[in-house]
Amino acid sequence: MLEEKHKAFLLVKMAKKLYKFRLYPNQEQVTKLHSWLGMSRELYNAALQERIGAWKERRISISYPDQNKSLTEVKQIRPEFATVNSHVLQDTLQKLDKSFKAFFRRVKSGEKAGFPRFKGKNRFNSFSFPNTRYKITGKHLDLSRFGKIKMKQDCEIIGELKTATIKESCGKWYVSIVVEFTPKVLPKTNQQIGLDVGLKTFLTDSEGKTVSNERYAERLQKKVRMAQRRVARRQKGSNGRREAVLLLKKIHERIFNQRNYFQHNLSTELVKDYDLIAIEKLNIKGLTKGMLAKQVLDASWSSFFQMLRYKAENAGKKLIEVNPNGTSQTCICGANVPKILSQRWHQCDACSIECDRDFMSARVVLQRALNQSVQTLT
Repeated sequence: MLEEKHKAFLLVKMAKKLYKFRLYPNQEQVTKLHSWLGMSRELYNAALQERIGAWKERRISISYPDQNKSLTEVKQIRPEFATVNSHVLQDTLQKLDKSFKAFFRRVKSGEKAGFPRFKGKNRFNSFSFPNTRYKITGKHLDLSRFGKIKMKQDCEIIGELKTATIKESCGKWYVSIVVEFTPKVLPKTNQQIGLDVGLKTFLTDSEGKTVSNERYAERLQKKVRMAQRRVARRQKGSNGRREAVLLLKKIHERIFNQRNYFQHNLSTELVKDYDLIAIEKLNIKGLTKGMLAKQVLDASWSSFFQMLRYKAENAGKKLIEVNPNGTSQTCICGANVPKILSQRWHQCDACSIECDRDFMSARVVLQRALNQSVQTLT
């Protein structure tokens, strides 16, 4: 028995969240940011070459601690590296170390290995600071050994600051700040819902409501094709080609931002309104290999489901994934009602129910989730 004087400590589960804000560096700061990126990329490639050479010539595996110790020597040989924050250089070496660990894990599990690659100028666009090497002061991000950069903070940061990653995307600069916080459990609503995702409509729920599929990539497909043809016409290595590639990247970034904004709002609303959300455990990777691959990728169900998972977990809500087999071929009464893909109306002879096919599928998904919950409890 513990003495009464002893305090009982409650283990609180912590979660992580990412805030992304736009940075507005001046021309001098942009030059310095590009310089730091260039040196970080050079260090990454040199460290990768050292690991490859050590194994080929001497059969020696070099680890992160070994390469981290050599940073002092690197700064003596190349004085310009001494102008970069040490933690930024260490983070670059840690990125390489994580790449190798992921490579060996994939080899061990029998997956497609994918050996770490050398980074070209356009494939290395970020570096990171630990929480002790940056701070937010008013409307500025203050980086150690760099200075203050003007920042547009759209919302209040809630939680303990962790890493900050500076990234360039389509000629713009952003900071992604990871925070650790205690999840806030949302109040119970005693409501439950089943979701059936599709291509005609993005989703239909078990209450009969539908959310239209905006088809963001399809809407901008003409602009994408024109930008792709423009890239193809330009000579490789020319300024015209770089400008054409940048234009193409901006269009794809716009598609991503529109889709991301839509899915974040929808997933937040669902988690707020329902205590239990039922979805199908779809093999989305398999669906992207069929004749509707482009439409499936445009809908991006996988990112939507991921948002639902972590938001439901942080809010103390329940997300249940059910077996998708036969959800569109089954009635709520349990009868088998076969349909071809083009048949959008559900008509059951056993119980005389007639309704939209997707609406019935959502009800079946919810029914399976409830049965699954009961079986788990028993």
